[in-house]
Amino acid sequence: MPSEEPQILAEAILDTLREAILVLDAALRVKMANRSFCRTFRVKREETENKLIYELGDGQWNIPKLRILLEEVRFGKMKVEDFEVVRNFPGIGQRFMLLNARRIQRKTGQPRILLAIEDISERKAVERALQLHAKELERSNEDLQQFAYVASHDLQEPLRMITSFTQLLAKRYNGKFDADADEFIAYIADGADRMRGMIDDLLAYARLDSQKAEFAPTDCEAILADAVANLGRAIEENGATVTHDPLPTVMADSDQLSRLFQNLLSNAIKFRAADPPAVHVSARRNGNEWHFSVRDNGIGIDPEHFERIFLVFQRLHGKSEYSGTGIGLAICRKIVVGHGGRIWTESQAGMGSTFCFTMPA
Repeated sequence: MPSEEPQILAEAILDTLREAILVLDAALRVKMANRSFCRTFRVKREETENKLIYELGDGQWNIPKLRILLEEVRFGKMKVEDFEVVRNFPGIGQRFMLLNARRIQRKTGQPRILLAIEDISERKAVERALQLHAKELERSNEDLQQFAYVASHDLQEPLRMITSFTQLLAKRYNGKFDADADEFIAYIADGADRMRGMIDDLLAYARLDSQKAEFAPTDCEAILADAVANLGRAIEENGATVTHDPLPTVMADSDQLSRLFQNLLSNAIKFRAADPPAVHVSARRNGNEWHFSVRDNGIGIDPEHFERIFLVFQRLHGKSEYSGTGIGLAICRKIVVGHGGRIWTESQAGMGSTFCFTMPA
């Protein structure tokens, strides 16, 4: 093959690349500018030939950082990878570029320097847009959390007044009105109690974002024992049993982990079937995480509702069937996600449920 052919082939290959390419000699003069370079920076190829790179255009390539890196490639390093520069070009505007340079040793003649230039301006624009969107979303979430906290806190006082005066009416005037009046007072008292529960749960949900978790080695067996003790009355009234396998120590916020176990156990007891509730808690190591499961023999959940149950105020049953506010599982998910894990359920209607969650090991 004639000696000219490899060079012609190499130049043809460089010309087909989408990346802008300059081939420089040892003196940093341009020996070739490929089509992408000419198109991107709006120059003609003949305007680049044998020009010192720093003289291209109106000196836009006279960039201090580029000078330093090209000198390193000329006299020392074989290559310099991915350094970012930003420059304004007349008629083009500001361009963000990712450059890398490589020295190519030749069998005859002086070495060449291959300078590859990737225009990342669009990527930078997308990154800036995403950053702005993320900041706006963060600010919106903070505003929403603050609103939830303030609104819930401010609702407590008028609710206390409603509750107090309703109790006073029931105490002083029970039986002095007709049966309808007594029933209406009972409705008010029940509604106030449910509202207080919703406010308390909403405050607990909002506090998970406003209060920074304090992670420390946490014995899950001790945490589970506390949760069982807190649910002692419900366990006794329902004839429930709670068993567990050996549980690990994990890095967690003990208060949040206790609330997580307590909410899951409470649901297992509440949504019982005809048989007394039987709940079993287990954990197994899976790579760099612990896989926990809370299995019950309750009424189960239809798979079509798996995602819905973890949303705030989402209930699958009427309040007359089962008490609660519909926030408990949303709190569970927020706790698990805040610990770097994930939570899901495995269930079938009428066949019990297993709530699973992970914690970093």
